[in-house]
Amino acid sequence: MKRLKAAVLALSLALPVGAEALEFQTPGTLGMGRAGVARTTDAYAAFWNPAGLAFYEKSFSAKFNGSAGVAINKSLADNVDKIGKLDTTKLSYTATGNSATDSASAIASTTQAVQALAILDEIDTNKGAISVNVDLALAFQYRNFALGISNASEVGAGNVSIDRANLRTGTTAGAAASPTQALTNIQTLATDMNGGALPTVTTNTQSYFTQTQWQSVVDKIIAAVPGVSTAVAATLANSVGTQLSASGTQTAGLTADQIVSGLGLAAQSFSGGSIDNNKSTVELAGIAVFEVPVSYGHKFDLGGLGKLGIGATIKAMQATVYGKQALIFKDFTNGSGDFTSKVKDSKSESTSFGVDLGALWRIDGLESFGPINIGLVAKNLNSPKFDGPVVSTAGKQTDITVKPQGRVGLGLDPASWFSIAADMDVTKNETVVSGVYSQNVGGGLELHWSYAAIRAGVYKNIAVTGSKPIITAGIGLGPQWFRLDIDAAASTDKGVYDGKSYPREAKVAFGLSTTF
Repeated sequence: MKRLKAAVLALSLALPVGAEALEFQTPGTLGMGRAGVARTTDAYAAFWNPAGLAFYEKSFSAKFNGSAGVAINKSLADNVDKIGKLDTTKLSYTATGNSATDSASAIASTTQAVQALAILDEIDTNKGAISVNVDLALAFQYRNFALGISNASEVGAGNVSIDRANLRTGTTAGAAASPTQALTNIQTLATDMNGGALPTVTTNTQSYFTQTQWQSVVDKIIAAVPGVSTAVAATLANSVGTQLSASGTQTAGLTADQIVSGLGLAAQSFSGGSIDNNKSTVELAGIAVFEVPVSYGHKFDLGGLGKLGIGATIKAMQATVYGKQALIFKDFTNGSGDFTSKVKDSKSESTSFGVDLGALWRIDGLESFGPINIGLVAKNLNSPKFDGPVVSTAGKQTDITVKPQGRVGLGLDPASWFSIAADMDVTKNETVVSGVYSQNVGGGLELHWSYAAIRAGVYKNIAVTGSKPIITAGIGLGPQWFRLDIDAAASTDKGVYDGKSYPREAKVAFGLSTTF
């Protein structure tokens, strides 16, 4: 068992794709819009709804499922990838204000710093989060009993904190506090850019910015630093624009308008500390939960009111909780791909147990509809809690409590070869990323025959404003005693992670099963 758990955890945290371990996560049914509360009566009932075991159709079933996915909220990963394209070790230089040899260093470092500030401004405006995960599950059912083994893991990044006290471009010298010192800082930078001589040019001499953009930069600098001359402001705008036009300049793929925003932010920073001391952070968090559920379902005959199944699951749970605060400018030199590697540096392991209860009401014999199934399940009723590591930069504990989750479902079988199902979360569920929630509603249909099945569906996270529907589909091939299932889900919205474009939410799943 220890070897199996180790293998599962290694796989879960090595793959650059995800699932949401704190959401209502269960194996199978992805192709039907993740609807399974009212239609799962086999081994997977241990994960979906133990009351389904009261209506088992085959005496024995065994199922294995694996899934992986990614959820990208807004632009955090994309912006971290842009920072990874810059040389963040050269955001500042040693300033003198009187040496012609400082010109190249002053211009190059300021150009890098301005791009970094533009990216930081976007991160601050858009925030965003990303979750990356893998699920694996193995389950067995004998009549109305079931036993499972599963691992659900999620690694996420979010909860950005922006340090606006240390944004100054140019010299690595300490913080300044007065307007007079701010003026000295910007004059020193401009003089170094101008080869050691006080700037005198007041016109646009570069081609990267349009005249309107150039004038906007100059105006922002003059407004931000009392007493600064037009020549000093023009030198900053001209030097950065010329450098960005030069071949070989390291860039992050920003637009000219974004660079203008970065220069505007730089203009406001000359009375603060150096950008080299910037403490802007992103929180990295993760959890890998290893579960062994044992389930039982019992059926009650209600006469003309149909039949009612009641079920319960007791599960042993062991979790590894990961937590870390990472510096945006220091810890992501390889881009957002570092999310999964950085979070593994700090972890804590603990054990707990969980309790699930479920009900399934079946009404038989209705013409045109066939059996109608209405399901309700409540998971983790005892709110299992797992210890987290202390995040050193914040001095806080990152314990995770898996709060109770509820879901209702409806299942119809109008024909022996045709099924319809729909589910809705009745609770807003936390994910591993602080402040990001999940509350899914979805459903789908399945056409199934002896040797094949076709599924299609849709689901949507109504807890996230502006989220788009996720389209799902799947197929099943083979006889009931050995069947392969493949399902997939994807959003039409695109996001960027680790330099590659993905649907903002995507998931793939496969399953092997046997029943007899």
